[in-house]
This record gives sequence, C-alpha cells and structure tokens, in this order.
Amino acid sequence: MKRPAPLVVVGDSLLDQDVSGHAERLAPDAPVPVVADAEHRTRPGGAALAACLAAATGRETTFVTALGDDEASRTVRNLLEDRVRLVEVPLDAPLSRKTRLMADGRPLLRLDEGDGRAAGPSAGAEQALADAAAVLVADYGR
Repeated sequence: MKRPAPLVVVGDSLLDQDVSGHAERLAPDAPVPVVADAEHRTRPGGAALAACLAAATGRETTFVTALGDDEASRTVRNLLEDRVRLVEVPLDAPLSRKTRLMADGRPLLRLDEGDGRAAGPSAGAEQALADAAAVLVADYGR
C-alpha cells in the first residue's frame, strides 16, 4: 500500500525560551525583582511549533524552514529531528530567539534576538511542496 502524501508546513522557525522562578525581593542596585530558583524551558516556536503539533496527530509531516549554523538553529534542529522531516532553506542571519523572563507566573520581560530571514528557496523545498497532500503556511511575522 502506498503511503499517504505528507502535510507540508512552511514558515519561520523561532526558538522559544522561558525562564521562570520566584521573586521575593527587589535588587539593591535597581527597583527590579530578583528571580530565584529559575527553571529553564526551551521549545520550538512559530511555524516550528505548528509543525510539531501537526506531527503529534500521527500525520507524516514535512517542515520547510530557514535554519543556519547559529546556536538557536542547532537547538531547533535538535528539537525537531525526531518529530518531523526537516527540509532546510539557508538562513541569512541568526535564528530568532524569544526569551521570556517570568516571576511567580507573571511576565517581567521578553528579550528578542536574531533575525531569521531566509536567504531564498531551495530545490528540496520546491520538491517537498510538489509532493505534498496539503500545505500549511505559517507566518508569525516576528
């Protein structure tokens, strides 16, 4: 029996990081909370999250996205490798990383790093689209 054609997700990958802990006092050098006992959580974001959620339904999923050689790209690649078939497009700048700092469940700040702009299409991306049963385009417009 022939395998069904995959769902192809196309879009921008982000690396989402959450740092959460407790704040019981203010810093002596500035009126800001001191976050202690911090827990760190890293997960795929943007279209990478959409691809993971689609794959979690049991559907064969191909994810077309821009990734590079930077740390955030390597982390996203590692988070995705067992979940989806990854088709990479070259990345011109470091991948976008969103780090949220939270104290007692309340957001204090978000630090945005990287750009994540694709350098252009690739032959692998074009072939993945040609082989797709359905295409989901996810543009988070960071």
